[in-house]
Amino acid sequence: MEFDLPKRVLFNWKRVLYYALPALVIFSVIMVKMGGRKGRAETDYVVASNAFLKWDRILEKEGEDFTNLQRMLKKYPELHAHYDPQIGQNFLALREAEEAAPYVERTLERTSQPYYSDYSMTSLKVSDREYEEALKEAKQLKEKLLNDKTFWRNGKDDSSLFAFNLMRIATLCGELGDTKGELEAWREILHYGGWDDSGSIDEKIGQAGFQRLLSHFTVQERTLLDYIQTREEDISKQ
Repeated sequence: MEFDLPKRVLFNWKRVLYYALPALVIFSVIMVKMGGRKGRAETDYVVASNAFLKWDRILEKEGEDFTNLQRMLKKYPELHAHYDPQIGQNFLALREAEEAAPYVERTLERTSQPYYSDYSMTSLKVSDREYEEALKEAKQLKEKLLNDKTFWRNGKDDSSLFAFNLMRIATLCGELGDTKGELEAWREILHYGGWDDSGSIDEKIGQAGFQRLLSHFTVQERTLLDYIQTREEDISKQ
């Protein structure tokens, strides 16, 4: 069953629930080294790029553009590092978890980032509408991140994963009718983002990832904070 945000706030739910960021976005920065090849190889790279751009607009998995892209990936396996994250993300947005799986799995194998891998694999369950299992995994990931001091020593920029996972928890709770869990997740986002009235900032986690979350879900003059306020008001009336 599809669900929409209140018309007062314009958001794209697919980006909320299926977005593989930071996992897939972080993975997608793995660029292919295309130097050193001339002639036919360079032409084929252009063919692959054009095929992907055309397919990305229409997303027809049986179409000629995707067939051409697949042909180039088979001929030049090194191109997988560049295109797998993007193809996987598109299939997730289309709720094609089975189609997305090989692209996501190859990406995860190349990066070996366990927590980001957990987030991405849960995205497959969201795409399959396995919301209860996805929520369980998202909550487990939250606890793992909070309790892993080594993870946070690597830098506060890792708060992006924590922030987007909290967003996932909130939206999944909303889908499952768990208003208490949803409200708790929204309040955690406000707290860790430094947007509540407490005035306190968690020095371990930092706010960089929450600023990215806010920026990503800002549409014109409507922000994530506007939506959170709307949801809190709606829940309080129930």
